[in-house]
Amino acid sequence: MTSIVFAEGAKETSQRKNSDRKTISVLLRSSESGEPYRVWQPLFDEFAEKHNLKVEYELIPNDADYANKLQLYISSNQLPDFYGCANGTFSKAALSSGQLVNVGQELKDMGKFDMLNKAVVDFLTDSDDGNMYLLPQGLYCEFFFYRKDIFEQYGLEIPKTWSDFTKVCEVLKEKNITPVVVGGKDNWQLMRYLSFIPWRVTHDGFIYDYIEGSDSFMQNAYAHAGVELLHDMGTKGYFQIGFTSTNYSDSVNLFFGGTGAMYYAGTGMISNASEMFADGKLGIFPVPDMQGVENISTNVPIHAGFGFGFNAETYDDTMKEFLSFAMDNFSKACYDAGIFSPLKDEVPEGLDPLFYEIKSLFDDAKQSWVSWDDKLDSATLTSMGDEQQELALGMISPKQFESDMDNVIEANR
Repeated sequence: MTSIVFAEGAKETSQRKNSDRKTISVLLRSSESGEPYRVWQPLFDEFAEKHNLKVEYELIPNDADYANKLQLYISSNQLPDFYGCANGTFSKAALSSGQLVNVGQELKDMGKFDMLNKAVVDFLTDSDDGNMYLLPQGLYCEFFFYRKDIFEQYGLEIPKTWSDFTKVCEVLKEKNITPVVVGGKDNWQLMRYLSFIPWRVTHDGFIYDYIEGSDSFMQNAYAHAGVELLHDMGTKGYFQIGFTSTNYSDSVNLFFGGTGAMYYAGTGMISNASEMFADGKLGIFPVPDMQGVENISTNVPIHAGFGFGFNAETYDDTMKEFLSFAMDNFSKACYDAGIFSPLKDEVPEGLDPLFYEIKSLFDDAKQSWVSWDDKLDSATLTSMGDEQQELALGMISPKQFESDMDNVIEANR
């Protein structure tokens, strides 16, 4: 039995004894067509039917509204049995108020922890105590799409290093082909180019040290290389004309509409890329290495999407049994929803061929992606978004960008 309440619906949550549980309450940052609901709803509904329980869903699609409601529930000690929660400020608040189960320990006790992809575990591991408190939404990875037909026409090879990458860009530009399409109006797209090299060499080392004040753009050679890369990509014409006015949706339409030779995206673009891939026009490659130094072994940014936690105050034998049930059926739920499972299970037969091509990129991944936009405080993030656009447009120099951002983080620390 299922009931759905949208956004403003009332919810009653109180500590229950296992014997009198009649319902399971679920809060998701999702609509009925969203991935979180499409993954978790079949699992909860099947489990509830077997145990004669009612599932009460509260769905909030809007990010800001969800954050406000989650904060309200945490503060008032009214979190539902199961809820979506990003790994960071909210998970720490839920943990400190005693409303978050150490789900990693639960999975270890069940003998199911090793079912998870290691990079996903890394992404969800708490930076303070090394525990894992959240389940993943799925496995998401990012990579470059490239036009095989264009590369073959000009005798280009897949770039292994960033030096190779910019050389390929230069050749394409000389042939009057847009080397790279980017949605530069959205902060995260340009920020990827800032953070690629520091991530490949230091993983999360630079960004955490930068935030804490023990490192800076001016001092760190790999952060400096990232700044130079973004400056070159923008000022040398390697991005499309008007890239800072192009949002992500428009950039998707541009590339899969036939503009440009390379595009950084990820598993969310499988349906967009399917036809060109089937026609042999499209290939994929991972994030290049920083040349001349040791890089981390993982070269495909992997994350787990939004996390999901169990309320420790209402976590009883029934919810423990649901966790075990969910782990046993999670891969099917993910692939039915059209996303990769975070478990090590094989990709089922009959999916788009790109699923099998992409899977080979992350089978052995151990380290997760580190999103600077998730780590930086909002004031610093806003400043970096403005500064990176000016950097890519050549309005400020790499040195000026580094000085400005080192001053900004100091002022906001």
